[in-house]
Amino acid sequence: MDFLPWTEKYRPKRIKDIAGQQHVVKVLSSFVEKKTMPHLLFAGPPGVGKTTSALALAREFYGEEYKAHFLELNASDERGIDVIRGKVKDFARTVPPKSEISFKIVFLDEADALTADAQQALRRTMEVYSRETRFILSCNYSSKIIEPIQSRTAMFRFLPLSKEDVKKLVDKVVEEEGIVLKGDAVEALYYVSEGDMRKVLNTLQGASYLSKEIDSDLIFKIASRAKPEEVKQMILSALNGNMKRSRELLEKLVISYGLSGEDIILQIFKEVQNLEIDERKKVWLIDKIGEYNFRLVEGANEKIQIEALLAQFLLLSNRK
Repeated sequence: MDFLPWTEKYRPKRIKDIAGQQHVVKVLSSFVEKKTMPHLLFAGPPGVGKTTSALALAREFYGEEYKAHFLELNASDERGIDVIRGKVKDFARTVPPKSEISFKIVFLDEADALTADAQQALRRTMEVYSRETRFILSCNYSSKIIEPIQSRTAMFRFLPLSKEDVKKLVDKVVEEEGIVLKGDAVEALYYVSEGDMRKVLNTLQGASYLSKEIDSDLIFKIASRAKPEEVKQMILSALNGNMKRSRELLEKLVISYGLSGEDIILQIFKEVQNLEIDERKKVWLIDKIGEYNFRLVEGANEKIQIEALLAQFLLLSNRK
């Protein structure tokens, strides 16, 4: 039995096989063709191909022996100035191994976790050793990268994957793993993943260990997410003045799916946008959702805050 995580098993090894991100694929392919590249900054949400793109680029430049030319560090684990002055600087200043490519690559994943001092040290290292070493920085939020580094890199923004991209990979996995997706399972996968391919594969692999026939119910249970209809029903009950029913549905969500308060608020936020109510009322509700989400983040009691939020929905039904 193959116990390799599917996120690794189905990780594309060539640039052309990367799902979505056509603009990125096109430019990275031209770097390989010209055998050179500038420093790069990959920005975007998790699971959309940033690390995969860096690894695929290294493979295309150096072949399967790419690890001799490639240093990968996770900046959230090693985020201080000592790492930049030690590991990174030592690797950057060494002469590249003999190869058609005249430089090495340092890949710093989650670079937005680097401290301000570490980023300043990195800026200087990038400048001094740019002939021997090129840097690829990956981050979720480019705004957390200091301006001097942003100005020294070519930035690529990675977008959440489309439903078509997710379906294409899911079809491939289903065929190779011998599993069957029933009903609207693909829709459920896309809903819980929100364009995060890593989450798609992890959810699908988890579900496959329980059953070879996977439906949307199993997907939602594995992902610990409530069905959109259930969340919508809870909202509508509150809007229609039936607070008792709304609270019962809330209890069901917490008990059946083990959802945290923040999980429930995020799903309420998604469903509010699909309600057929006046846009001004939607804006009022979104403002309230933001307020109660802040309260949860600050440590308030989850049950009280969620029920208080539902009470706001009930109050809205009495507003003109």
